Amino acid sequence: MRTGRRPRPLDPLLPRGLPLPTPAPGDVLLSVPGAEGLYRRRRPDPESFDASWCAADRHELHARVTGEDRATALDALLLAWRERVIAWPPGSDAEAVFTWPSRDTALTPVLLAHGLVPQRVAAVRPAGRTVPGPRRAQDALIRPLTAADLDEAAGLWLEGLRWDAQFGSCVVRPSSVRNIRERLTATICWVAETNGGIAGLLAVDDPARTAWAAGLVTTRRAGYLTCLVVAAPHRGTGLGTALVATAHTALEEAGCTATLLHYAALNPLSAPFWHRCGYRPLWTTWTRRHA
Repeated sequence: MRTGRRPRPLDPLLPRGLPLPTPAPGDVLLSVPGAEGLYRRRRPDPESFDASWCAADRHELHARVTGEDRATALDALLLAWRERVIAWPPGSDAEAVFTWPSRDTALTPVLLAHGLVPQRVAAVRPAGRTVPGPRRAQDALIRPLTAADLDEAAGLWLEGLRWDAQFGSCVVRPSSVRNIRERLTATICWVAETNGGIAGLLAVDDPARTAWAAGLVTTRRAGYLTCLVVAAPHRGTGLGTALVATAHTALEEAGCTATLLHYAALNPLSAPFWHRCGYRPLWTTWTRRHA
């Protein structure tokens, strides 16, 4: 997901001059005129929470494009990467992955030509932007998660994971239920309670543990919104907006100058909702599922 110096003028929120990752055993360094890259094959522990967010066999390209003819350079680098990617049979739980700044649209035709399609978007919202709509949903109570809510909240998060899985941005694995319950106790969560039940859930990472998120954006401290899910019968009632407004207030009070999140690029509900909440695309993850 690393870039050269070019994309920053296109997007003032991008960090400047991110280097390629430090090579690790098994990495393959690639070099073509005007670009260089690092190919890394990663197999997440199937018992980990990360395994729910990517294929079991993940082939990543990290790139720097510095040449004047950027399209030609990226085309050559993608071709070199494709020639080195270890092939997998059709139907395998594998993917080729490349993350690039969303606003660098001049390179979109190159990515499409190589069979890559948008999978996930990392979106950003600078602090201070007002969320339209009510801070409290009608006939709903927005409150912190309690131990008594764990079963309902875990079921709701799993429902959201299954919804996004149809868009290719996540995978429901046997370990997902256990990991969701663990995440509920490790993150800061609010629920929307209506008619005695939990109809909405929002989780954010502890701002003291989100230094990794600040590396994606030009900011001194970034918050990260881990999960938002509203039960299908309650969508469009303001529950999601009220939960988001509550989280934004808490993160800004904690000193976060921007908040990041990921959403499924092909989810027809996510992008419109998050854009109304003040978010906009920063990084786009492109994937290819067939070798």
